[in-house]
Amino acid sequence: MPEKFAKLEHSEIEGVRKYRLEFTPGCAADEDIRCLNVWRSILFSLGLIGQDPARYQGYGFGNISQRCAGQPDHFLISGTQTGHIPVLSAQHYVEVEDGDIALNRVRATGRVEPSSEALTHAMFYQLDADIGCVIHVHSRVLWRFGLRNHYPASGAEIEYGTPAMAQEIKRLLNQTDLPDRRTLVMAGHEDGLICFGDSVDQAGTVLLQLCTAVFTHATGRLPSPEPEPG
Repeated sequence: MPEKFAKLEHSEIEGVRKYRLEFTPGCAADEDIRCLNVWRSILFSLGLIGQDPARYQGYGFGNISQRCAGQPDHFLISGTQTGHIPVLSAQHYVEVEDGDIALNRVRATGRVEPSSEALTHAMFYQLDADIGCVIHVHSRVLWRFGLRNHYPASGAEIEYGTPAMAQEIKRLLNQTDLPDRRTLVMAGHEDGLICFGDSVDQAGTVLLQLCTAVFTHATGRLPSPEPEPG
């Protein structure tokens, strides 16, 4: 894969919303977020979701969502700029009730506003009723590995969180092996990847399998657990 994909000609400010938001302050849907929160904490500990003054002008990066069991056309997503919080609680998730791609509009309810990637998450849930979780992370190593190894990738000209990205997801789901790989490299959103699955556990496992593939490629061996002390 040409190196031009590893260094973009333009840069975007991570975490800036590009859709119109209709937001109602209040309580999000009362959903079981225990599994969601465990995975979010794992991703935070791995540095795949977080906030770093030295990266992306200090904005938070990465987000995670799950389809609502009570209202399957709704989903919960981590709130904007919550990346610095190690362990989230229910108040840090917001319910997205509608993501209108054509109108570039998101309608949501919660105590915090939704992630800048909410419209992108909405496209996955609208296109495949079996998708139960979407995870967006940032990693230079994973991103470059995905591009070099021909993972399904959005066009380098496609910006995150836009109707164009939503339409690109539709194209990739229909024309590539994205439904099988369940991993999308965002070529126009430096370091950005999306993994998804039928459940939170499956989406998280897809991401960890990618991490394992990168480690194996770099070292020629599978990762092994650290020996127990004593």
